[in-house]
Amino acid sequence: MAVDVVILAAGLSRRMGTCKALLPWRQGTLLDVACEAYSQLGGQRVVVAGQSVDELASIASSHGYEIVFNDKASLGQGTSLACGIQALGTSSRAVLCAVVDQPLMTKEVVAQLVEAYELMPECAKSIICPLYGRDRQRGNPVIFGPDWKQALQRITADHGGREILQGIGKPYIRFVAIEEPVGVDVDTPFEYEQLYNMWGKL
Repeated sequence: MAVDVVILAAGLSRRMGTCKALLPWRQGTLLDVACEAYSQLGGQRVVVAGQSVDELASIASSHGYEIVFNDKASLGQGTSLACGIQALGTSSRAVLCAVVDQPLMTKEVVAQLVEAYELMPECAKSIICPLYGRDRQRGNPVIFGPDWKQALQRITADHGGREILQGIGKPYIRFVAIEEPVGVDVDTPFEYEQLYNMWGKL
């Protein structure tokens, strides 16, 4: 099943102090890792940027992704999600909404989430949300059936997809338990350094 992909890379990275998407990771950057993790899904692929657009566009295009600039990124993640969904146009496919700062994400976990979506009896309304680790923490990426695209385009707050997950979409969510620590994200230099020293070096 082909699934569209929107990778959110437009955050201002205030706590990190630099553009997270361009942080080194193995032989590339965090954006390289994200683009590769979702490259097998076969639908339209979009990266939403708010800064360092030329550099991010070069990386995104090398993986077959379109770059979209969000000039309202300072207003919150919701504007970037809406911007990415709008860039998909009239696509009738499900959309996987991802963030750029999960460097441990794997194709295997992505395939597990897509498989769970395919098994839902009413795919168009379904939402697939991962739960990570023993504590079953909600995380990204999240798959939304095509019926949610209009609602996603109207999001404006800093909560992003949580507006739907905690509101009208709540009855349609299926949670998928993921044991691996792939859901870890990096928001601060300390978190990045810890993860990089364990897994991000060549």
